[in-house]
Amino acid sequence: MAVSSASEVPVIMRGESYEDCVEKIRKIYGRDYYIIKKEEVAPEGLFGFLKRKQYAVTYAVIPPSVQRTASSSAAVSSAMDFAEEKRKILEANKNFSNPQMKLVLDEIRSLRRDLDEKTAAVQNDEHPTIVRLEELLRKNEFTPTYIKNISDKIRKEYSLDDLNDFDTVQKTVVDWIGQSIRIADTVYLSSPQVIVLVGPTGVGKTTSVAKLAARYIVDRGTVDATVQRVRIITTDSYRIGGKEQLETYGGVMHIPVSMAESTDDMQKLLKLYSKDVDVILVDTTGHSPKDYEGLAKMRKVLDFKGIQTQVFLTVSASTKVSDLRIIMQQYEIFGYDALIVTKMDETDCIGSIISIVDEKNKALAYFTTGQRVPRDIEKANPVRMLIQLSDFKIDREHIDRKFSSQSLG
Repeated sequence: MAVSSASEVPVIMRGESYEDCVEKIRKIYGRDYYIIKKEEVAPEGLFGFLKRKQYAVTYAVIPPSVQRTASSSAAVSSAMDFAEEKRKILEANKNFSNPQMKLVLDEIRSLRRDLDEKTAAVQNDEHPTIVRLEELLRKNEFTPTYIKNISDKIRKEYSLDDLNDFDTVQKTVVDWIGQSIRIADTVYLSSPQVIVLVGPTGVGKTTSVAKLAARYIVDRGTVDATVQRVRIITTDSYRIGGKEQLETYGGVMHIPVSMAESTDDMQKLLKLYSKDVDVILVDTTGHSPKDYEGLAKMRKVLDFKGIQTQVFLTVSASTKVSDLRIIMQQYEIFGYDALIVTKMDETDCIGSIISIVDEKNKALAYFTTGQRVPRDIEKANPVRMLIQLSDFKIDREHIDRKFSSQSLG
């Protein structure tokens, strides 16, 4: 970097840190300078994005005439911080009579405005393809950790030349998102098949139980002769109208609905149904993840004493990331196998669900997309989530083919 004379425009000093930059400037000018801007920047060069970030300090040298004036004033004492020093120097010279000094100060102000406008570009020396894809991921509400993992993978897999082909990289990113979505195996060979839905209030557990019941007894509008013996048990004695709602659904489908308010009630019903029932669906009371006492009581009721079960945590697709993490953590006491994601039709941003399920290494079992029983439920599959991504260009034929083994069953 060339050393600037007092009459030149401000210059930039780069270093490993802000302190490193200041030390380099002081070795050349002592304290006869003032700092205009400091910022974190990407290293220079073709492969700068692979190196550690650096700092850049934009500064100007105080002309000798100003140095003499300042040296006789307490304004530039060693105790003054850099920001105050800069302000006072500019203030002292705003009406400076020297035409050359006025030009220098005007140039400084102009450069400052230009630097402010270009800060984003200076700070981010990332390839435009990566920047654009990160913006798409953020728009779909993927978590910062998930986005970073995708970006790191892009840098690892693609050369600089290959990054210029945005459509190809985007197609690969969509594939990676799909591959991060684990799908639960809902085939259950024991008899009876006991399926338990747990989750917070208001996510649609009761309606989901009715939809699952309908799936087992109805196949494309006709009764499936292979599975007809279905029973529903509810533990929800708190919600007004909860049992009545299930009984209404059960009545339409000719499925008995029973109430279990204690561990003994549950054991008696399971024993009653164990020999002549194919599927037992258990609806549970909704509890806030912070209702530790309520969760503990429900866990006791759901002590099946050696009976093998499938437990599905039911969550809404629109649940925000922080709440989703807490819910999944607190409901771990039920040993849930996978998630049922409800209300998929009520949000355009499913990145939070994909991110946290991947983060927690959990699988997806079913999606629900409305209130209609039995229609608005489907087996979870990556394609359904990928086509819901906003502003991504989705090659439907490609993802159908790639994820065909995990398609709707």
